Amino acid sequence: MKQENVFRFKYLLRGWWLLLILAGIAVGPSMAYAADIQMGANGNLIFEPNEVTISTGESVTFTNGDLPPHNMVFNEHPELSHPDLAFTAGETFTVTFDTPGEYEFQCEPHAGAGMKGVIHVEA
Repeated sequence: MKQENVFRFKYLLRGWWLLLILAGIAVGPSMAYAADIQMGANGNLIFEPNEVTISTGESVTFTNGDLPPHNMVFNEHPELSHPDLAFTAGETFTVTFDTPGEYEFQCEPHAGAGMKGVIHVEA
């Protein structure tokens, strides 16, 4: 009888741990990824897509495409910029937007070629 109680206790304990883990995943802090933007998509000097709309607190991941190097600079929000050139295809960086507004960005080396975009952040 004693061994049976230990067996039940082990399964009950495992159940509680599983419940705690699932609760932590459900309510724990997480970064909401809203969009992926490719820099130099398909070998072109473009951001693809070049316009996205997200909600406050969401993130956008920028991925270096087939034609590097690229960077991503916000003239009005330099603290969100990634001014260093990404030379490796597939290199990524993520930006989280905590304030509603319009965030215009560009690739500094290719802005003259029209490599620009905008992120609309809604409350």
